[in-house]
Amino acid sequence: MRIKDTLKQLSETDGPTGSEQGIAQAIYRLLEPLCDQVSIDGHFNVIGIRQGEGGEPRPRLAVMAHMDEIFLMISAVEGPFLRFRPYACDPRVLIGQEVVVLGRRRIRGVIGDRPPHLMSAQERRQMPEPTALVIDTGLDADSLAQLVRVGDYALVARTMVELLNERVAGKAFDNRASVVALLAALEELQKARHPCDVLAVANVGEEFSGVGARGIMDRLRPDLVLVLDVTFGQQPGTPKAYGFKLAGGPVVGIGPNIHPRLTESLVELCDSLEIPYALEPMPRHSGTDAVDTQVASGGAPTAVIGIPTRNLHSPVETLALKDVRRVARLVAAFAGRVDTAFLEGLRFKLPEEVQPS
Repeated sequence: MRIKDTLKQLSETDGPTGSEQGIAQAIYRLLEPLCDQVSIDGHFNVIGIRQGEGGEPRPRLAVMAHMDEIFLMISAVEGPFLRFRPYACDPRVLIGQEVVVLGRRRIRGVIGDRPPHLMSAQERRQMPEPTALVIDTGLDADSLAQLVRVGDYALVARTMVELLNERVAGKAFDNRASVVALLAALEELQKARHPCDVLAVANVGEEFSGVGARGIMDRLRPDLVLVLDVTFGQQPGTPKAYGFKLAGGPVVGIGPNIHPRLTESLVELCDSLEIPYALEPMPRHSGTDAVDTQVASGGAPTAVIGIPTRNLHSPVETLALKDVRRVARLVAAFAGRVDTAFLEGLRFKLPEEVQPS
């Protein structure tokens, strides 16, 4: 798989939270040759199943990567302009962005504000409220009203940029980068044995409420789960404890939201495969779908693997392609060791009672 090309394709495909059908169709086509069966459910979760070679009943390992992206929602059609509300977008970077409005048809536009010459001194010193910004499509009021309605989505329009040293920048790397890692792991499994059934899931709704992960847990009932997501990359101003080096390898979560024996197993695998890694302390919940997979429908032992990414929730999220490859390699190797004995080893057992002599 050409990881860079696949990331570019998925990054530039529309898929806002709550309207993921476009990105779901693209992922479905990529999953088809890698799985024994693929389906899209009513929420647009994409589910691929690759059967293992172990005896029945085989463990069921779900590898989940959410595919939805942050978005803007149209809140008013104001003459020839559109007002909007951002969802999870960094408001500091919105002015001057090119956007696509997903109305009755796709419409290009730009986000603008008044020029500084027409602002007060105080206004020039402050970040504008998103409600003060408008999208300008160039259409007149009547034409715009026919094509766009309140509640329509808008997305920042950004093509992926290739930087130096195998770094790339673009939109929706959170979490399309993890979807690419999942696809690359399945490609590795085409030439490797794995005793468990691998349930490859690109799920919806993580940026909103975790609705996709909860529905998947109820439908598939996996025995254990790997949640793939992005995490904070090191950059100026980021506290060292909260940022991880690009090209530093997978970031393995550790904390109460994560099964400790899965963390141990992933770390052991990294050591044996000579994959560099970092541990991310997560003293509360992980901020990922693991919050739901750990408890939904009875829950399942869950681990979190992160891809370090700079500028999260902006149109220029930046990562190292090497980290995507390493996460894929780690996931494929992990699937190769999940058998019945491994699953049994995750259970906590009370010490056997001491028998009287």
